[in-house]
Amino acid sequence: MSRTPDAVYHGYEIFTMLLPTERGLWSATSEIEINGADGIDISQGFGGPCEAHTSAEAKALVLADTKHKIDDLLAEP
Repeated sequence: MSRTPDAVYHGYEIFTMLLPTERGLWSATSEIEINGADGIDISQGFGGPCEAHTSAEAKALVLADTKHKIDDLLAEP
């Protein structure tokens, strides 16, 4: 089964998961995938959790968080 990433950033495919919370907010997390020399490398729970009042806001927050963490990962020697 294939799925469509929510974003691609520096070759990393970003997938988001959104869930409503008991407090009426939305919580978002992300995982990333990249094709490496040994196949697909998956990092679950990579970004977030990010909470917001709407699912769109939570998704935008977790995508920004994930991109920042990818930048940090790429910056490490």
